[in-house]
Amino acid sequence: MNTSTKHNNLTAIVSFEGSLAKLYSCLQALDTWIMQIIVVLPEDREIEKKIASKFNVLLCYQKSSTTKAKWESGLNQTNTPWVLLIRSNEIVTGQLRQAITEKIKTSVGKTHKYLLPLTMVFLKKRLKYPLDWNNSQASHLAHTSKVINDVNQQGKHETLGGELVRYGGDTISECAHSVIQKAEERADSLAQHKTHFSTTSFLLRALISPIKVFIRIYILKKGFKEGFEGITFAICDAHAELLGYLRYHELYVRGGKLLYDNLPSLKSILIIKLRDIGDNILCTPLIRNLKQQLPNVSISVLTWSYSIPVFEKNPHIDNFFVLPKNPSTLNIRKLQNKLNTINFDLIMSTHSGGLASKILSKIKSPNKINNFYRGRNKIFTVLTNESDYYRSSIERDLDCIRSLGLKAKNTYTEIFLTSDEITWARKTMESKGIDFTKKITLIHPTAAVSIREWPLEKFKQLIRSLNNKTTIQPIVICTELEYSKVKVLLDDIPDLVVFNKITVRQMIAIIHECDLVIDNDSSPSHVATAFGVPTIVLFSQAIKKIFRPYHQEKDQHFIFYNDVDCRECELTECDDRICLDFSPDEVYDRAVKMLSPEIK
Repeated sequence: MNTSTKHNNLTAIVSFEGSLAKLYSCLQALDTWIMQIIVVLPEDREIEKKIASKFNVLLCYQKSSTTKAKWESGLNQTNTPWVLLIRSNEIVTGQLRQAITEKIKTSVGKTHKYLLPLTMVFLKKRLKYPLDWNNSQASHLAHTSKVINDVNQQGKHETLGGELVRYGGDTISECAHSVIQKAEERADSLAQHKTHFSTTSFLLRALISPIKVFIRIYILKKGFKEGFEGITFAICDAHAELLGYLRYHELYVRGGKLLYDNLPSLKSILIIKLRDIGDNILCTPLIRNLKQQLPNVSISVLTWSYSIPVFEKNPHIDNFFVLPKNPSTLNIRKLQNKLNTINFDLIMSTHSGGLASKILSKIKSPNKINNFYRGRNKIFTVLTNESDYYRSSIERDLDCIRSLGLKAKNTYTEIFLTSDEITWARKTMESKGIDFTKKITLIHPTAAVSIREWPLEKFKQLIRSLNNKTTIQPIVICTELEYSKVKVLLDDIPDLVVFNKITVRQMIAIIHECDLVIDNDSSPSHVATAFGVPTIVLFSQAIKKIFRPYHQEKDQHFIFYNDVDCRECELTECDDRICLDFSPDEVYDRAVKMLSPEIK
């Protein structure tokens, strides 16, 4: 048959249902008499190449798994008055073709849609009763002035003569594949209704609906008269219904897709980060990425009161909430009451532990993300993936936005200072005798716990060596409480400048003006890296990949590290500290190298 006998007022829209061989058969039955054929399929380039090599058809893509969505996508590509909407596993027989040909020659009357008489082949057997999947969209001929949904509305639709043969699964294995596919469709359908189920309602629906489906297929549709094929089809359809509910919860609820589809409606987000200063600095990429992708959302942060300075002046943060490090029950209750007045749309606890989870459980919010580094994740509505144990803190925090379907665009840390703070640091350092013509090397000889502290005697030797270089000026920083321990460094170098009576923000500003920071596994080195200041870290027993996710060359962040057998001991004190067995000479050599290649 030549192309002149093809009908140019009719387009066939074929929803790809997964079998390439059955699609070929479907297209062969249509190609001889329909001018325009559109195949709607997922974005699969291999399938596209195979189809294009055999048939002259138009391809379009639809991510949704539902047949209805695929047909609607195809309708957007056609301009003919009539469309034939079928599946790729269906064959239009000769008599049905004749009935369609006659119908599209007539003028459009009250009836705009015509159902196609279905014959089902299932498990290689032609069925007497046309068993069809629950809520399945019927294949039909339609005039394009009518919408697809009308086929599901009450009322009678004319059925054409002839036969549309649908080939279901040939084996139990293929049936199982179809069950998964139909479950995906039903999950998508539930999501399209935008219904928020309570836990009880969801469980009842998931249990009762499959029973109804089984009764409908096996009893009402006379599946019991089809024997083995009938009971198999009824069980498969009931399973697809149950799995559809489970898939909906997996993908749309705890998988975050439902929240992702509603991200534009979010107004306020709370990030809980009850961690020390260094961990909070590692959280700044999350905050920035969140604000960049949701610019109209108000972002609040809850952290320890002493850690809040690293977030101050951050343009991505709108509000702060704090707790003391060891809060009383009254502190916690007051905070919870305050937070519950705000009605956060989403709460992210990025590094959860006992207290963070307790607070999260008491704050009212429809959406909660609780990212556990260790232990069983709980108290969440949207799940973050269980992470590789040695994955970096930055990446773990960014998993919170990935669970919303967003992508992390960058991972650098950042701290913000005002020009006044920088000016204060510069003037204060000059008033203390700091010579900015030299390479200013800041040394932080303490840490939160003693097991992380390189011996002070070694620091003393290192400072003495640095001080002997006319081009280097070492300075020391510590808290006022730590000064009693640090002042022994003045024994050999009485004119050594020690900054101890300063705030956290002032400490940050001083680091900003330095050329190199040498630190234990502590916060000043994180501050330095956020500013791009070269850094040397004397790393102790913690996990480097998690808490030091920096690149040695790109971030100028060098880590002295001994991979000892007792690493990850979780002790706070140790008399041995072999993990910190670095000599002052090797640290000095590294410092000189990082300060300037010209310094000898």
